[in-house]
Amino acid sequence: MSSLTDCLLIVGLTTVLAIAGLLLVRKKFTRQQFESCHEVGGFLLSVVGTLYAILVGLIVVNSQGKVDAASQMAVAEANMLSNIYHLSATFREPVKSRIHRHIYDYAQAVVNQDWSRVEEGLEKEATIPAYQALWKEITHYVPKEDNESQCYSTMLGNMQELSEARKYRMVAARGGLSPVLWSVLIAGGAMIILFTYFFFVESFVAQAIMTAFVAVFLSLNVYLIYICQNPYRPELGAKEAGFGFSFTPNWFKDRPDAPHIESNTDTDEKTEGKQ
Repeated sequence: MSSLTDCLLIVGLTTVLAIAGLLLVRKKFTRQQFESCHEVGGFLLSVVGTLYAILVGLIVVNSQGKVDAASQMAVAEANMLSNIYHLSATFREPVKSRIHRHIYDYAQAVVNQDWSRVEEGLEKEATIPAYQALWKEITHYVPKEDNESQCYSTMLGNMQELSEARKYRMVAARGGLSPVLWSVLIAGGAMIILFTYFFFVESFVAQAIMTAFVAVFLSLNVYLIYICQNPYRPELGAKEAGFGFSFTPNWFKDRPDAPHIESNTDTDEKTEGKQ
């Protein structure tokens, strides 16, 4: 489902149930029974609300941290591909061309297949062939010159970082809040809404509006936690951080050398020579 559909479903359903529950309670209990609960109910509601706010705050911070880490890993994955591509320029042929081809295949697969699946919370491993071939090509290469050795050492470190970023992308999309925490989160929100039923307002419409505000606010927090469970959802921007519009696999596609363009100085010298 889309982000808007999820939001409308969670917020709308919660609000409708909250108002329906208020209507049933108002019909069953008298005004005197409600007013007798005001003094004690206010203190208990503040205690429950404070504890629930602490719980929601911790979960939201943890969820946001997961989103931030996903964005950083996406940037690292894209940067490591670029670093490996440029470092391989010191290698001899045909190894250099094969590394460039594997990087291009990896970039194509991650943009066109892997990311489209992890955004939906699903698993896709289209980068496995290119990833394994890239490791094999690099680990089997034996550098001979000092420049090659230095670049080779740096490239191995970049490959390790690429592996860590790729592994995080594969795992984070499938991880989520535990069923126990979801149960506590939903039960806590329901208890707060139930507490609002024990206060009497002369106008049912006014009380229904206030109850709806509470339900909307609580359900928005639940919705925020829900979408952050998959840090690769499109609206959270993790893909745009590393593989967005500023990234294209064509960067890693080898092209024939561009023709030499003579400078103005060379042209002037040739002209003077002819004269």
